[in-house]
Amino acid sequence: MADFLKNSPLYISTTIKHYLNGPPRPSWNLTSHIFWAKFISLLCCGTLRSPWVDLTASLPSILDDGCADYIPNLSGGSASFYAESQASKEYKGKDAALAAKIKNQNLGPKIWHDSFDRPEGRLQLYVNNEGLAIPYVSPMLAESLGNLPPLLLVAGDEERLRDETIYYAYRSAEPTKYKGPSYNAGKFEKSQFQTPTNTTFEIYEEMPHVFQFVDYACTTKSYERMSEFINRVTNILNEPLPPSSFNYINIKGELNPLNERHKKVFNWEKIGIVPNSAALLSESK
Repeated sequence: MADFLKNSPLYISTTIKHYLNGPPRPSWNLTSHIFWAKFISLLCCGTLRSPWVDLTASLPSILDDGCADYIPNLSGGSASFYAESQASKEYKGKDAALAAKIKNQNLGPKIWHDSFDRPEGRLQLYVNNEGLAIPYVSPMLAESLGNLPPLLLVAGDEERLRDETIYYAYRSAEPTKYKGPSYNAGKFEKSQFQTPTNTTFEIYEEMPHVFQFVDYACTTKSYERMSEFINRVTNILNEPLPPSSFNYINIKGELNPLNERHKKVFNWEKIGIVPNSAALLSESK
């Protein structure tokens, strides 16, 4: 019964509506979270390769043309990749009507920033702007990334998603220090998920987005380390999981600390804010 409930379209849609519109009354909010905690159990671990965890495109590397990545510049968002057609016009019309409906209804508090209100319309193909900061859409912007199962996050040093993967890794490992966007201020202190997540972060020199799909020299190294991580988490090796770590792996496969340039993202003050692309590039240099 629990499996049926947690996978049912009704429950999924209700949960998405809860985070999109906010609860209509406090008791409903509490019931929703109790239901979630009761029926949704944690995985034993997570291995994330080049995860896209910030759909607001708020961190510098997403627009950095210095990144030798095959992912295009995302200054206009993924919704700008496709040619205009009659179908796309109809879709945008329906999307605009839905956005107006959400704005005009008093449905409780929303996860919102004024930068989401873009004159050019939808930023991402996958979600309308009113949903950009929902934790299911942009996990990096959640009120907390504590209390998660052990995580292994892998990124390429030349990919556009590098900065958000770095910030996600540190937010999960040190949730009391890295608390997310300014418009979520005060929410972490009320969260019950404040225990640090055991996080292993690895960034590979000169590698692009999801480099494991290509036969690079370090691809084998990456798969070996993923296998070792899973074996430790599942206790196949009968060894305790080491504490959180953050490594820069060079083209020879040698582990080193992160470079200082990787840590510049910690000082970024516009986490979760949809940028003006020209301003973002000038500030990140």
